Amino acid sequence: MSRLGLVGALVASLSLAGLAGAAGGEGAPTTRAPTPVPSLEPQATAALWSRLTTTPRPPARAGAECRPLRAAFYAATDWLRLATKLAASASPCADYYVSIPPLVADKTQPRPDQAWRIRALGPRFHALAEIHYATWSRWVTSTGNGWYEAGVTARQRMVAAGYDVARGDSWALNEAGSAVRRGDGAARANLRELLRGLYEGGGRPARGVVFVIGLGQRTADVSLYQTTLQTWLTDSAFWTDMAAYVSDWSQEVYGDVRSWAVPGATVDVRREYLNDFLQHVNVLAGAGPPEIEPARAYLRETYSPLANAAWERDSGYGWTMVAVEQMAAYVSAQVHALRHAGATAAQASDRFGFAWAPRNASGVPQAEFAARSGTLLDRLGAAIRDSADPVVPEDPGSAACGPPGQNVWCVGDLADARPAEAWRSFRAWSQPLLTFATPPQTLVAGTPSAPMSLALVSSTGAPAPPRVPLPVTLTSSSATGTFATVPEGPWSPTLALTIAAGTSSLDSVYYLDPAAGSHVLTAAAPGVTSATQSVTVVPGPAARVAVAPAAGSVRARGSRRFAASATDAFGNAVQAAVAWRVAPSSLGTIEPGTAGAATFTAGRVLRSGRVVAVVSVDGAQRPAAATVTVTAATLRVAPLAARATRRGAVVSVTALDGARRPVSAALLRVTTRGSGRPSSVRVTTGPAGRASLRVVVAPGTCAVTTVVGASAAGFRWDGRARRLRVCR
Repeated sequence: MSRLGLVGALVASLSLAGLAGAAGGEGAPTTRAPTPVPSLEPQATAALWSRLTTTPRPPARAGAECRPLRAAFYAATDWLRLATKLAASASPCADYYVSIPPLVADKTQPRPDQAWRIRALGPRFHALAEIHYATWSRWVTSTGNGWYEAGVTARQRMVAAGYDVARGDSWALNEAGSAVRRGDGAARANLRELLRGLYEGGGRPARGVVFVIGLGQRTADVSLYQTTLQTWLTDSAFWTDMAAYVSDWSQEVYGDVRSWAVPGATVDVRREYLNDFLQHVNVLAGAGPPEIEPARAYLRETYSPLANAAWERDSGYGWTMVAVEQMAAYVSAQVHALRHAGATAAQASDRFGFAWAPRNASGVPQAEFAARSGTLLDRLGAAIRDSADPVVPEDPGSAACGPPGQNVWCVGDLADARPAEAWRSFRAWSQPLLTFATPPQTLVAGTPSAPMSLALVSSTGAPAPPRVPLPVTLTSSSATGTFATVPEGPWSPTLALTIAAGTSSLDSVYYLDPAAGSHVLTAAAPGVTSATQSVTVVPGPAARVAVAPAAGSVRARGSRRFAASATDAFGNAVQAAVAWRVAPSSLGTIEPGTAGAATFTAGRVLRSGRVVAVVSVDGAQRPAAATVTVTAATLRVAPLAARATRRGAVVSVTALDGARRPVSAALLRVTTRGSGRPSSVRVTTGPAGRASLRVVVAPGTCAVTTVVGASAAGFRWDGRARRLRVCR
């Protein structure tokens, strides 16, 4: 297709999709979310996209000091214009990931014919299929399928819609909600299963992005939110799964212009207040105790603030009801803050993104709004590109604000703007911590632990006695784990205790578990950070032995694998040396293998017997047996062969089993008819399975030698006669 044809086709596709977005009419304020469209400026986007994708350009080379960036963008609409504008001023050391919303009619269906358009912008541009959590939740309920199946199905539908993870595309979950943050019911377990399905589905593992619901920047009291986050960060199992399935933990930090544009505040002060909000999850994790190391290590590598470029918004995305020039300055300031945070934290690369959700709330003509929002996208792309180079080393990212010292972009005041002080509390871990004061233990299954104790301490490790009695509940990740206050019991799956007012410890807690493995003990109390500790339960001595299969048949000279497994009194697998024997010994032989297995090879005696496995425990032998029956194998006679002699020939006869191995001691009945008197003889095969007989043939005549019968111990002849004609 020619360039003009390509542009025309793209304009047509964007224009048809864009009609719904402008259906409210020019000048009419938008009262609901507009229908998602690829571009608010179809013709301009098509022309720019065509130029970027069809005009040869030398590859941009990143300078040695260009800071790498992995940028994930949430696009509620206008995704192709967003990607194309970013590509027009792309940083050579940035990778851009742009989400594409699913179909409005069915949000379990990824939008087709879009991903390739993003990829066409270059190898650093990738499409993210938006996975709408609420809709997939309804799918699970309506279909009866599980959350894992939902993830797998979503990946399969991504493939059908044209997403290609082999070329860098992936998925973006929108969004992990407050129920997950609080740990309500099965919310976290459901999310973990959905993400596992998204990671494993589609035939090729692919980590993706999770957009995480946040809190408004101007919230006056964030103490409950901070407490909830602190408790969430202690859920080590959850964060371990996130490390496996999720590449970008994208916290929705949709800021408020009224918290930035404070009159008289310097650029540096505004930057610090911005990062108090933008980085609050990572900052809090960094201030946390050793117990949250799985979460801290994960967030250190993957935390990706989703900043605010949504304009014009009075709710849902923070407050951005300002002129486009001031919004552009706010976007530039956020880029500056995000770059500065990554560089000063000595991160090897930056991770952040922006939410793009333009809405014509002021009701200006649609074309005018599209043009204004387009200039905002231009500023976003330029700020990201320019800020990659440390123009001012002591202030990394400041090039987003313009040339050094000029601060062309990061300016603008609002008379009623006030800094959001509350987010500074995330610099310190505010909760007291429950900790296990005794070290982790290794227990024998079914045997009580040594006494354990708990302590309530501050974030610095000092005792923190509560002012009122503090109820503590102990649980285990093992379904069979139990607790008690004395080693004799009684034992309970949960144990409720109380730290008395004015004290800071609990002593004499015991744990008992019959299930071998590594289990996590959790001590939880309201308003404090939970304590976790791993306990290792090892199997007890072998109490039972079993052989699998319990019975079987083997053809003569055939083989079969048997496996012995030892368990303790609670059914835990025990590693034990196994001795094997066959009874009676004439039944065959057995060759030990690895991991308790052995291979039995049958002899040629047709009967039943036993394969016996013996495990020695404290000098006592614990046997187990499987019944084995040796059945007849198939006996075959190979084609006859002859060697000429002076009086006729020597005919060779070979007996074989089903695997074409020679069979010795086979009795063969052979007849010869021809020029002389008919004869019938019996021959027995030797060790090589071969026997021979002389056939006398008169000159000028022929004789036919035929094997008419065969038998051998352990075998049954297949009845196929073999003939050979010998002439002289």
